[in-house]
Amino acid sequence: MLSSAVYRLDRTNTTAPDPADPAKTIQTGSQRTTGFELGASGTISNAWKIAGGYGYQDALITSRTSAALARAKVALVPRHTLSLWNKYRFGRAVGVGVGVIHQARMFAAIDNTVTLPSFVRFDAAAYLTLSRSVRAQLNVENLFDRTYYLTSSGNNNISPGSPRAFRVALMTGF
Repeated sequence: MLSSAVYRLDRTNTTAPDPADPAKTIQTGSQRTTGFELGASGTISNAWKIAGGYGYQDALITSRTSAALARAKVALVPRHTLSLWNKYRFGRAVGVGVGVIHQARMFAAIDNTVTLPSFVRFDAAAYLTLSRSVRAQLNVENLFDRTYYLTSSGNNNISPGSPRAFRVALMTGF
């Protein structure tokens, strides 16, 4: 299956956290975001499934205010994002998955002075079918425990992504 989208989003009367004080909200005027997304998913064999996507965005402030210059980049909008997930089933009961996520660098705030670096994160999963209606699943996020910065609330309030995290689930009725 293939999917795609092309878009342009114009917004007016926009606000953002103050780059110097995230407790305050400031007027940023208007913004324009243009971009496209491509997605693909499918079955390579009876046992192997994949899903992936790529997104491109260009988000700009289009009108000057006292807090935001025209043509400044909108905060927290990466230009490029990419993801790929593979799931492979060994027989009927056991499956594994591995995936990668890439996000390009982006600005922490609308003044475009602090940049959050790009990152690549690897995730993994294991699946075990226990019966017709019960499945156990283990997910590992940030498999290699790399430091990355996912978001911010201004230039001085930057949030790192999760360190390696394990999640176990038991599902029924699927």
